[in-house]
Amino acid sequence: MELLSYPNSSYLLEASNDTLHAESLEWLKEIDFWKDEMTFFYKLMHTKKAFAGFPTEELASIDKELIRINSDKLDKLRKDVQDHEQLLAAIIKSPTLMDQERYSETHRNLLREIFAVAELIKDFKRTVFSFSKKS
Repeated sequence: MELLSYPNSSYLLEASNDTLHAESLEWLKEIDFWKDEMTFFYKLMHTKKAFAGFPTEELASIDKELIRINSDKLDKLRKDVQDHEQLLAAIIKSPTLMDQERYSETHRNLLREIFAVAELIKDFKRTVFSFSKKS
């Protein structure tokens, strides 16, 4: 997923609803991919061969982080993006300047959350990779 450096107000004000809609759909695809990755890592971590001999506390800590990312972050983020898409549908039916401004603000906040979750997932993967190198 190609992310902008950080969304600025002028980008969101200039972007058409079609552009913002396309970006939101891309986010949903990325979230689905991340969920698939988390499932893969969960299965990998619970394969006896992959992480045999690791301290139980460390493995439990990584497992807890995986569950937090998957349940707390990705599920919430997916729901927020879907709600955001429903707001866009309402704006298209009955556009007002206030609705468009609110939509743009929500879009900017969601993009920041996408950045944060992407970094969280990268950190998680680094942890799992370094953990697996120890074996």
